[in-house]
Amino acid sequence: MLLLINTDSYDVAKIAQEVDRICYPFLHPRQFSCFQFKRIYKNNTFIILANHPAFFKEFYDNGLIEPTILMPVYTRQSSFCFWDEMLSETRLSFLREKYGIYHALTILSRQKAFYDCTTFAMSESHPSTVAYYLHVFKDLQKFAELFPIKARDLIKKVSKNSSNTLPPSQDINRKHFFLPKRSTRFYLGKDANNYVTTYEALCVQLAQEGKSYKEIGSILSMAPSTVKTHLIRLKARTGLTLQEISLEAFQSPENHIFNSEQPKGFPDIVSRKLKAKKKDR
Repeated sequence: MLLLINTDSYDVAKIAQEVDRICYPFLHPRQFSCFQFKRIYKNNTFIILANHPAFFKEFYDNGLIEPTILMPVYTRQSSFCFWDEMLSETRLSFLREKYGIYHALTILSRQKAFYDCTTFAMSESHPSTVAYYLHVFKDLQKFAELFPIKARDLIKKVSKNSSNTLPPSQDINRKHFFLPKRSTRFYLGKDANNYVTTYEALCVQLAQEGKSYKEIGSILSMAPSTVKTHLIRLKARTGLTLQEISLEAFQSPENHIFNSEQPKGFPDIVSRKLKAKKKDR
């Protein structure tokens, strides 16, 4: 058996009804019929909320609880994957035949003690799936952020009564999804003062998404003044504005920060501005 599951302590059908009540006004106008929220904790326990009862025990038994491919999260607070692109055709066919899921997108949101996987899925085939998901992505992202707030009491209730446990054998990639407790420095060159820290990069990503200091602080569990300090220090150290900073370098596995005690290089994090400086030297 893939997972140790205990759904006897709560009524799956009632949970599905409550989740559907929260999600339906958002899902229906946007052509989505299936919703699933998973929260995985560092101690290998997890909860799952869904608007369809089949997304509970059967989903566990068929190994669909977690992303099968490590998404390029690295120093990003959130990431996403299209099931159409990241799952094998065999798995996609199984999902369509077994659960009536034709297309799906999962948004992963990272915290220090847990991470959330919020999935939106369609029960009918769409001719231009990726294009449509990108068209509504900001709406999906916003709802993924709001759902834990809207379902706070439900999450608390299920967490209290749940004893669902993931096996340690699946822990190989999971640890990379949690935000690190401490920042790691990435150096832009040989200059010891020219670096970017993990949490500076996280603040940049969220600020570029249009979030306020207060919203960023809430997501990263820090005071708004700390967020402001991170961004001021980064700008003072690198001479770069938020618009000039690119986090593309974090997408490369050789640049990820986990289990790294030694400073790593940070290739071309930005900017024509920085490149121009290099040429002038």
